[in-house]
Order: sequence, then C-alpha cells, then structure tokens
Amino acid sequence: MLPRPSLSFTLPSIHDSTKLDCRVYHPACLDAPLGTSDKSWRRHAAVVAHPYAPLGGSYDDPVVHLVASTLLHLGFVVVLFNFRGASSSHGRTSWTSKPERADYMSVTGFLVYYMHYLCSSRQSPVTTSNNVPSPTLLLAGYSYGAMVTMQLPPLDSFLSDFTSPATHTAMADIRLRAQHLAEQQIIMHTTPSSPRKSLGMRVGGDEDISSSPKAHDKSRAHSPEREERIRKGVRELLSRNKLIHRKNTYNPTDQSGAVEREETCLEGIDNLVRFRCAYLLVSPPVGIVTTIATMTFSNPFSSWSKRRKGGTVLNRNHEGYAKREEVEAEAKLMKHPTLAIYGDQDGFLALKKMRDWTAQLSSAEGSQFDHVEVSGAGHFWIEEGVVYELKEAVSSFAARLIGS
Repeated sequence: MLPRPSLSFTLPSIHDSTKLDCRVYHPACLDAPLGTSDKSWRRHAAVVAHPYAPLGGSYDDPVVHLVASTLLHLGFVVVLFNFRGASSSHGRTSWTSKPERADYMSVTGFLVYYMHYLCSSRQSPVTTSNNVPSPTLLLAGYSYGAMVTMQLPPLDSFLSDFTSPATHTAMADIRLRAQHLAEQQIIMHTTPSSPRKSLGMRVGGDEDISSSPKAHDKSRAHSPEREERIRKGVRELLSRNKLIHRKNTYNPTDQSGAVEREETCLEGIDNLVRFRCAYLLVSPPVGIVTTIATMTFSNPFSSWSKRRKGGTVLNRNHEGYAKREEVEAEAKLMKHPTLAIYGDQDGFLALKKMRDWTAQLSSAEGSQFDHVEVSGAGHFWIEEGVVYELKEAVSSFAARLIGS
C-alpha cells in the first residue's frame, strides 16, 4: 500500500533523547520534476502513530499503512515513527505512556520544521494569503497510538519549546535535523544528476527497507555511517545558524532553590509556517484500556510539566495543574476538526462509554468533533468489507480538511 519511504532516519525523544525510528513519505507531486515548487502541493502534513508495542505494534502495522497511504494519495507529507521499545527504536515501552507522548511531540516538532524548510525553497512565500488557507497538520493514531494522540497537549503549547531551544537539547537537535534533511531533499530535487527519490534517502536508520515487515522488525541495526553523516550536517548547520545567548531559570528537583544559567540557543523563526491542526482517532481504546493503571488518562502530563520547567511542581498545585491540562487535552478535540472512527464489535473499548464520550464531545457548543461507528468492525478491521469503510471515512474527513 505504501511506497518506499522518501526518508528513513532517527530522532531523539525530547523526553530523554531515546532514539526513535522515523519514516517520511512524500506525495507523488514532490517526486515530480517540479518538486517543492509545484503549485499543486498545498503543504499538508500528517503524523500517524501505531498500536501498543508489547503486543506487536509498530509503524509496519497494516491499519497504520492504510491510513498513511490514504493521506499520501491526497497529497499529505506523512510521517510514521516507532514509539520507544517498538521494533528497532531504542528504549522500552513505559508503564504510564507519558514518555510516548513526548515521543509523539518530538516527531511533530520535526515535521513542522521540516515542512517549513521544504516550503522555504518555493518561489512563493511560506505565509498564506487571504485567498489560500493555511495547510493542515493532521495528528493521527490507531489504537494505543490514538490514545496517545488524545492525550497530547494543544499543538501551540508544545511547539513553543522548539521556538528557541538551548543548543544542547533534543529540541535543538530535532530542529537542525529537520533543516538538514529538508535541505538535502531540495538539493536532490534541484540537481539533475542526483541519485534520488525512487530509492529514498536513508539517514541514521536501516540501510534497506524490506518488503516484509516481519523481516524488517528483525533488523535492529542502525547504520553508524549514515548517522554520522546527519550529525555532521547538524554540526555544520549549527556553525552557520544565528545563535543567541539567554539566561534561563531552573528549579532543581531537590528544591534547593532556583538556579540561573546562561545558555546558547537557536534563534526563533519569525515566518514559521502556521498549520491548521486536526485530529484523527482510529479505534481509540476508550472505556477499557484507558482505565488501566498503566495507561491512565487521569494525570497525563505531570512528568512532562516537570521536565519542561526543569524541576518539580509543588504538591498543592500539582493536582489542579494536571486536571487543567487533562481538560485542555480533551478540549482540543472539540476546538479543532476531529474524527473518531471505531467498530461496534471492538473488544478493546467499552461501547457504551465510547458512545457516551463521542456524544458528549460532538454535542458541545461550537464543537468540531465528529465520529463514525462502523457496524460489524472489530479492533483490527479484519472483518469482511469493514476496511473499505475505514478507508472511505479517513479519505472523506481528510478531503474535507484540505478542501479537495
């Protein structure tokens, strides 16, 4: 269903720099002679997250591929990634799903800046006119990946951490990797003799992408030569990027008092492309899995809040702060176009709770939340005919988003 990826590489997670395997797929118009200068390319992009890794979930999942290929056909640049502990990504699956949320945010931050630098090669400016709507950024997930997508904080709140990060952080590394890879793609599209596109450019990931997902899963080796090339590109970019010096205040975890530290940071980008955010949830495990302690939604952001502030949150504020972020995470699904797709025979969700939840979100004043319940469909979408209904629902929703 999916072609070979245009890019295969690794990214550090902003949670703890764990290496994550990523793949970028370009739509056909980007592989045409005009490349990024093709005016038919509207700069839409999507991330699709996979099911639970300990149960075999990875970016080779067939439902993930179905969603990704549907979006790719509509002109989206699509990114797939392996959560920590999945396939050849480093680390292990967490007990809380909090690190996995940071993994997802890492990939999203990369995609936003990758798209910015691809767009900057165009003749037209990256900002949009009144007649041309902003491009869409669709954050999607299937099963466990849908649960993580649901729990993400609003896009602007975590993209702010990529605005001017200290150069020693994973956020800066991700930004520079995005710039380096985008510039390499531009060079490949503008150099006639470049051995390009059809074989893809693989940096820091597996040398070959096997046609067999099972065979690929067995190959956990990363190419040190290709990883070194991307690191070299990042170092070169760092040497020519404009840097700023800023004093940041940190609260140590031992509560010994605030510490002020001067750091070298990347400069912010004034004209960073602005996306219209949307969400796609395929078989979100509402009502059963989300009440298990290992995947609880009761306090989704506590450790992320601590990490981004450099210290602890006072106990008297902790519960209220976590509740506020939980409310914000759910509110984003009503504020932005969102589609939840599930089957009425899904054994990984409580159907009544799912129907109550979707009814509550869709009936709220001004809500953009919508849902599709597919009769006869189970969690894995293997029943006769249901996969076509899933594809049609994804295609219709995405087409409405981009106005095609």
